[in-house]
Amino acid sequence: GYSQVIPMEDFNLHLTGDIHAITASNNLLAAALDTRILHEASQTDEALFDRLCPEKDGKRQFSPVMVRRLEKLGIAKRDPAELTPEERSLFVRLDIDVTTITWNRVTDLNDRALRGVKVNQGPEESRISGQYNAEFIQRNTQFDISVASEIMAVLALATSLGDMRDRLGRMVVGYSKKGV
Repeated sequence: GYSQVIPMEDFNLHLTGDIHAITASNNLLAAALDTRILHEASQTDEALFDRLCPEKDGKRQFSPVMVRRLEKLGIAKRDPAELTPEERSLFVRLDIDVTTITWNRVTDLNDRALRGVKVNQGPEESRISGQYNAEFIQRNTQFDISVASEIMAVLALATSLGDMRDRLGRMVVGYSKKGV
């Protein structure tokens, strides 16, 4: 039969790109998480520190988000040069337990074939997995539907841009091997 929604201009058929933005944001975090796990498995603390806190004009400086991480770790130092090797290791390694990752990739359609997938199967990931005894890099995960994602829930519940940023910042994607 024939049906229509009136008034038509109040009905949104994905013409604004909101769902695409939710999907891209969600999958960007998933990719960053897998990349971080890969880098932590294959690089030294110093190499990670050099990437996270590079020298600019001969000096290293912590960004505000890095200072918040230092505070969470109980490290009061604010000069990167003053960190001990142990503090640098704590700072640069999230040490994520891949069995606790709760963050799934999303897609804008319900594809039953993507309900169970194994990620990080490429040749570089396989090489690193074997070379560094890091078979945990290759892990099972799944896709969810974009509109059922936590980012979509945050978008729906947020009362302001600041509220949205706070809610996004409090999301838990997994736990460290220490359970933190």
